Amino acid sequence: MFGLNSRKDPFLKRPFCYFRKKRNTIDILYRVVGKVTTLMTGLRAGDTAEVMGPLGNCYPVEGVEGRKPIVLAGGVGIASVYPLLGALVGKAHLFYGGRTARDLLLTGELESLSSGLTLATEDGSAGFRGTAVDAVRAHLKGRDKRDFILYACGPNGMLKAASALGVDGYIASEEKMACGIGVCLGCAVRTPAGYKRACKDGPVFPIGEVLFD
Repeated sequence: MFGLNSRKDPFLKRPFCYFRKKRNTIDILYRVVGKVTTLMTGLRAGDTAEVMGPLGNCYPVEGVEGRKPIVLAGGVGIASVYPLLGALVGKAHLFYGGRTARDLLLTGELESLSSGLTLATEDGSAGFRGTAVDAVRAHLKGRDKRDFILYACGPNGMLKAASALGVDGYIASEEKMACGIGVCLGCAVRTPAGYKRACKDGPVFPIGEVLFD
């Protein structure tokens, strides 16, 4: 949870994925879409911010042996799966999508961490023409889905489509969070067992546990 010191507007911190660590620094990958991320672009070396974390859970990698990991991400959702690719270095096939080629970041680094990299763009400006989920569906055609395990991060529409692919695995919810510690219930997701908190019980859930409208 990231906040700007001494500011009452915006009052609440914003959730970000841990992206990567370089020596004594932690990187956060973000797209400028609102007030907080606009203000973040004005931060300079020596400025201070309020950071609370790490919070929540992570992608389980136990039990991957004997199955082929597929990692699915879109746009800045790559921040969530970047450490996972590092943990599975050279084992996972990454399917990375965006609306256009400009939405695809760090492709050189991602290729070096993956056993294969498939880019997908909705306008066809790079790689597979269509969504990253479409690309995974094409990759799985004619194959035994039990041989694979899927990890996905992205907006709810993408996660719903990924959950319908018929592959076991995990998805990371991108629900908005306010407190980050499970108190405010603002990030509740619907499951067969009732509502769960993305910040405390997740944000990573087994495929099939989150119910989409």
